[in-house]
Amino acid sequence: MEKFVGARRVVLGGVLLGLAAAASPIAVVDARAEDPLVVFLLPENVTARWESQDKPFFIEAMKKEFPEAKVRVDNALNDTSKQLAQAESALASGAKVLVVTAIDQEGAAVIVNKAQEQGVPVIAYDRLIRNAPVAYYVSVDGLKIGEMQGSWLADNTEDGDRIAVINGSTTDDNAHLFENGYMSVLQPLFDNGTRTLVESVWTPGWDPSKAQQQMEQILTRTNNGVDAVLSANDGMAGGVIAALQAQQMAGEIPVTGLDGTLNGLQLILLGRQSMTVWRSLKDQSGKAAAITAALLKGEKPADSMFEGATMNNGATEIPWAKVTPIVITLDNMELEIEDGAVTREALCRGMPAVGPCKP
Repeated sequence: MEKFVGARRVVLGGVLLGLAAAASPIAVVDARAEDPLVVFLLPENVTARWESQDKPFFIEAMKKEFPEAKVRVDNALNDTSKQLAQAESALASGAKVLVVTAIDQEGAAVIVNKAQEQGVPVIAYDRLIRNAPVAYYVSVDGLKIGEMQGSWLADNTEDGDRIAVINGSTTDDNAHLFENGYMSVLQPLFDNGTRTLVESVWTPGWDPSKAQQQMEQILTRTNNGVDAVLSANDGMAGGVIAALQAQQMAGEIPVTGLDGTLNGLQLILLGRQSMTVWRSLKDQSGKAAAITAALLKGEKPADSMFEGATMNNGATEIPWAKVTPIVITLDNMELEIEDGAVTREALCRGMPAVGPCKP
């Protein structure tokens, strides 16, 4: 999935940015435009991070990297048709760069192709867009995240424990990467009988309410025969925990998460969620803003941002700016406060005096 390549040839004139593979696009940006428009397309609002972290961090970073740029952020609310319409509106409004977190990894290729027709580069943010001439990719390593979730759960369960797996959305490339990662750790345990897979289900749109319904159904079918839950993100973990709480099981069994959201962290403080995997969304949005600013200036983004890493999306090798994932528990939650992902005041309001909330 990952490949390391040497430096790429860049031709600057009108401005032309040549990418690695022959199938790659040639992105044309009019660097002379005054107050150029940048549009950031978000996928949904059921996952708290998009509106509470990615959006404000990206806007803040763009003010630093390219103060003259106008930044517009549109949220498609899990509607693929709406996301396409938002992209078309952005292009019609003269957007010079699109930063896209796709709802549908395959369907979003239409957005990239329409943008290419107008010489507008697309940065795939957080989620890969497949089979399209994407200019740059900014994300964490999804396989690594899944491995971290699976390894933590393996280390914090015992022989014979029964594990339910709540996967993300089938239309999200990351959800499949996460699943490949944690199943690479857990499947051998299921195969040798040291752990038992109760059930593995996929959750449309990463919807916490659907995750709750699925967990309720699993508990009903198994007569509460679940000893641990691999939840692919924090939002769904909240739904899972609500289902467990109805059976007086919340806090009794390990539940994983991802994103380091305020709600997820507070569930950890309350002893109901066990861990989350976090990457600095300030760092991730900052990388996206730095790439965007370089494109607006008619420059090549700094090689140091990519360190030679690329991601193959079926059409081209995309330069990949990686973000580092970290397992967060009660013991190191302070990292998110230091990063600005949450404030101590918001985190500790109404919470027990544990971890970073100790007086």
